[in-house]
Amino acid sequence: MLRRLHPGLALFAIFVTTCAADTAHPEWNWRSEPLYPLLHKHPAPARDRNVSCPEAPPAIQDIQTVSKYGEARSTNNSSIVDEDAERQYREDMKPIEAFSNEIVKRANHFVEGDETGKADAACALAWLDSWARGGAFLGAVNRQGQSVRKWELATFATTFIKIANAPDLDPEQRERVRDWIHAVAIEAQRDFSTGTELRSRQNNHLYWAAWGVTAAGIATGDRTLFDWGIDKYRFAIREIQDDGTLKLELDRRTRAAIYHMYALQPLIMIAEAGEVNGIPLYAEDGGRLQKLIDLNIAALDDISVIGRLNGFDQENLYTESVLSWIEPYYARFKDPRVEKWLDRYRPMSTRRTGGDMTALYAPAP
Repeated sequence: MLRRLHPGLALFAIFVTTCAADTAHPEWNWRSEPLYPLLHKHPAPARDRNVSCPEAPPAIQDIQTVSKYGEARSTNNSSIVDEDAERQYREDMKPIEAFSNEIVKRANHFVEGDETGKADAACALAWLDSWARGGAFLGAVNRQGQSVRKWELATFATTFIKIANAPDLDPEQRERVRDWIHAVAIEAQRDFSTGTELRSRQNNHLYWAAWGVTAAGIATGDRTLFDWGIDKYRFAIREIQDDGTLKLELDRRTRAAIYHMYALQPLIMIAEAGEVNGIPLYAEDGGRLQKLIDLNIAALDDISVIGRLNGFDQENLYTESVLSWIEPYYARFKDPRVEKWLDRYRPMSTRRTGGDMTALYAPAP
């Protein structure tokens, strides 16, 4: 169940949280090198056309929802979907996904150089500001809610990165959004710095938390957030086995293949963030990330590659969204093995890593 709080109370909550964050994290003036190589290289709109910007939906402060794998997830390694739990989860997520999809769509228009891009960037910022003033995601959050918070933190942070330098944005809105993203990042960081014995603090959930916090560090200029994400990336890299597998993802039985692919997404993005800032993360631990990349590329051609490693026939759940890591990877390495997947799925997009990844990484022909 998702609860909306009175904006006045929510604003007080965010004020307290961000003040504490400012005190604990003084490095707010750090500036990352550009994460997305083509962000500012698309042509300006031929003409600046205004578009309507409806009022943002009410901010959601509390996130109390359920895992789609239900109560039995601990006994089946979160490999069997509980239909009732999935319906509840999807219903709970509708307002969050509607908000996130809208801001990403409008930020994409700005990145892609659409004639409405400038107005869409202002609208995306206004929507983010509405949730910032409402203290979204800063209320009571249960275990599954923590997962949702860290996933959408990545959406909020990357959307802000994409539009922050758009012309004529309201500077007060921009600062409120920056402070709010920082506050949400601090909460996500706390979530995944406790209960470290839990599987979710060691598997792909941790990797996504690391990416969300890393992106927030870039968006807000807080190097301590960025460094925390890099530290968790290094933990993840050490989890990669010599055959490219991640033990906790291999345990996902029939869904091991999709979870290996899903785990790779945030690791690629953190590696990219490190590389542009002079930290050679692809080379970390003898280039161990490449083992996971190679396994995933092999599984695209023959999903039984992973099935043979854990003894379960694999469900083919691949989508262009889960494959969107290929854009930054190909932009850097030009690996011919992935070209057919780019040809098949472009434009590749996923809201948690940057929206239209093709526009951000692939030069127009």
